Formats: sequence, C-alpha cells, structure tokens
Amino acid sequence: MAESPKKPQSKNSEKAESKAKPKAKDKVLASKAETSSDESTAKKKTGFKHRLKALGVKTGPNRRLIVLAGSAALASLLITITVFGVMIYKYQRDDRAVQIAANIVPYPVLSVNGNILWNSETYASYLFELGSVKKFYESQGQDLKTDEGKERLKQLKEELFKQLTDQQIISQEAAKRKITVSSKEVDEEFKKLTENAGGADKVKETLQKLYGWTVEDFKVKIKFNLIQKKLADKITNDESRNAVSKAKAEDLLKQINAGADFAEIAKANSEDTSASSGGDLGLIEKGQTVKEFEDAAFGLEVGKVSGVVKTQFGYHIIKVTDKKDDKVQVSHILIKGIDLETWLKEQREKAKIVRYFKL
Repeated sequence: MAESPKKPQSKNSEKAESKAKPKAKDKVLASKAETSSDESTAKKKTGFKHRLKALGVKTGPNRRLIVLAGSAALASLLITITVFGVMIYKYQRDDRAVQIAANIVPYPVLSVNGNILWNSETYASYLFELGSVKKFYESQGQDLKTDEGKERLKQLKEELFKQLTDQQIISQEAAKRKITVSSKEVDEEFKKLTENAGGADKVKETLQKLYGWTVEDFKVKIKFNLIQKKLADKITNDESRNAVSKAKAEDLLKQINAGADFAEIAKANSEDTSASSGGDLGLIEKGQTVKEFEDAAFGLEVGKVSGVVKTQFGYHIIKVTDKKDDKVQVSHILIKGIDLETWLKEQREKAKIVRYFKL
C-alpha cells in the first residue's frame, strides 16, 4: 500500500522552528561561560582564604571563640542579676528598671514551707500589691511621703507581708485539697460584680483610679477569692475540727433548757461582742444576717429558744424576745468554730516562714 504524501512545510514555519531551537554552538558557549564564572568565584574565595591564612587568621569554626563569647554573655547576665539583687534586697528599689527585672527574674521575698525556688512569693508580686496600696491611698488624698505617711507605709508593708504569707498558705492547702476555680466561675462572678457596680466600663474606670488595676488583674483577684471561699467552706464544715465547739454549744443549750438564765449564760460563755449585754442583738430584719441565722430567728415564737444553729461564724443558740412588724428582737450565744482566720493563725504558727529582706 502506498504511503500518503507528507504535508509540505512552509518556509515561514521552518524559520520559526529554527529560531525556537537554540543552536548547539550557543549552548556550548553558555556552558563555558557558566563554568568560567564558577571557577572565577571559587578562585576568589580560595584566594581570600589563602590571604587570611597567610595573616594567621583561622577560617574554620573557632570553638574557643564561641566558648569565650558564651562565657562572657553568661558572666554579663550573672552580673546584671546580682546588681538588681542588691538594688532589691539592700535598697528595696521599686523604679521602672527594677520592676522590669523583677518580672523577668523571680527574686523571692518570702517562702512558706519551701525555699527560694518553690512555695515562695516574688518581688514582682510584692511590688504589684505595694503599688495597688499606694495608688489607693493617693486616690484618697493621703500623702505617704510625709513623716506620718512614711510610718503608715511601713505598717502597710508589714501587713502586705502577712497577706502574701496567707496567700501562700491558702494556695498550698487548696492545691492539697484539689480545690479549683474555672474560667467560667470567674467570668460569672465578674459579671455579677460589674452589674452591681454599674457596668463594665464603670468598673474598669474605678479599678484603674483606685488601684491601677486592669480587668485581667481584677479577675486574678476574683479567682483567688473564690478559691479562698471554697477552702473556708471546707474548713468551717469540717466536723472533726469543730467537735469541741459544737459539744460546748450543746452543753450550754442543755443548761438553758434545764432552766438556766439565757442572758447569764451568754455573758459567761458567748464569744460574740454582744456577750456583755446578755447576747442582745436588738431588732433585726431579713437580709441583715446570714441565711442559717435568719431562718432560725424568724421561725421562732417570742420567748422560744432555738437548737444549736451552725453558720460560718460558729455555733449559735438563738432566743427571740420580741417581734415588731417584719422585725424580730433576738439574743444569741456564739461559740466560735474553726473559721478561716482561726485556721490561718494556726498555720502561721506551724509553718516554716522565711523572709529574705527586712523592711
């Protein structure tokens, strides 16, 4: 079978194809040029290294130089830390440079049942709280730079150390008891507080004006307060720790039910400030006392005595002496149980507390 004739190519298409394909000669020339350029660069580099070597300069990695540079940087860092340490522990400086350094390096001011590395409060925390105190007093028009003001500031610093110590004790006990507070709880409490205080903008303005706090600073405070409240509830509701107080209250109630005079028993035994007046609290209305006390008082008839009533303050025996409209006149006997403050006092006495500078 005969082959079909090939389609003849036009002259124009031949020229186009010729232009599209680089000539072999051009390729060779380009390759030589690239090789020549690489060789030239290599010679320059080799020549530069050769000249450096001729001058006695090493061109390879210098480990000794790296070690020396690292040692110098470490020495500089240690000197800086030491200098700021002197400024903090000897002079108790609180200028901007010291604040920045304290936020980077956790210089300890005290430790509770630990050492400088853990269970400690830092100088940054101390400066933050001190700044808040100073801001508050300044906002109230009090000058802490006068002789009287300096004396007051010294007292405030002592109170601040007690506060930081209590924070450590509470935080350690909360961790031991696995007490936690979620972000949701913090946000809910913040929302409640801001609604009662006139809105978020008003709260933000007040925080900045009185304490120099941001909203986030305030939320940190809220979180700690919620942890403290949960711990307080666990301590006050611990029957084993409150057994002695409860037994005493029950014994006093037996004496009253047997005919002993309520006022005389109150004067002799009550641990409330009302003891001197026979336990008389006067007229109270709903919302004035804690719920447990209120429920018991408003549920009694005139002249009647309650059983032992447990509140966050301890164990009460309540007597209603009169009723007027929506108010009741009551007397009570209080036997204090273990509350947070009593517990904290015990812990302070037992704890190993170390302060790293004197005021």
